[in-house]
Amino acid sequence: MVEVEHSEPEQRRKSLLRSRVTPGTLLLVIGAIAVLRLWVVETAYVEGRSMQDTLQQGDRVLILKLLKRQRFSVVVVDDPEEGGTDIKRIVGMPGDVVSMVPHTASSRGSTVIYGSQLYLNSQPYEEPYATSVIPSSLPPMRVPKESYFVMGDNRDDSTDSRRYGPVKKEHVRGVAVAVVFPIDRIQILTDAEASAANVAADTSR
Repeated sequence: MVEVEHSEPEQRRKSLLRSRVTPGTLLLVIGAIAVLRLWVVETAYVEGRSMQDTLQQGDRVLILKLLKRQRFSVVVVDDPEEGGTDIKRIVGMPGDVVSMVPHTASSRGSTVIYGSQLYLNSQPYEEPYATSVIPSSLPPMRVPKESYFVMGDNRDDSTDSRRYGPVKKEHVRGVAVAVVFPIDRIQILTDAEASAANVAADTSR
């Protein structure tokens, strides 16, 4: 048997490492991770089809809790009807007047009515992320202070503020910034303001 003798510097490094990793240090690390999870960052699992095609069922999404909520941000909210959490998109900020009317299109002398057109403060907005086929209307509604009007991007299959009303600020848990799983779906979610803000819709289509 060959006994390996460690040099004095190596023994000193190991001794120093053991002295630094104390129970107190370990508790501090665990506490820091808990604080990050509680106040800064978390992940959310997408269930259902209400955010298709932006998010797919099974996506794992990174949520930043302290990020500023903007119009058209994708957010995690407490579900006021069924409990748990939902992922929706903010379409109305506090003080906004939100309304929707069906799209209309003329073809060979007949008029086709389909989907929905979003209006904010009487201005039409194009929503490149949203899909809707079923005609849908929403009478003008002013969003209360400290609240947000949220909707799913799949307007034909989403239970949202059109049903349960605006969501209070304290029930918005954070802003979704990226899909982190599965690997083939990893992506940064597009900037909220660039998605639709200040882009007038063509209401004649």
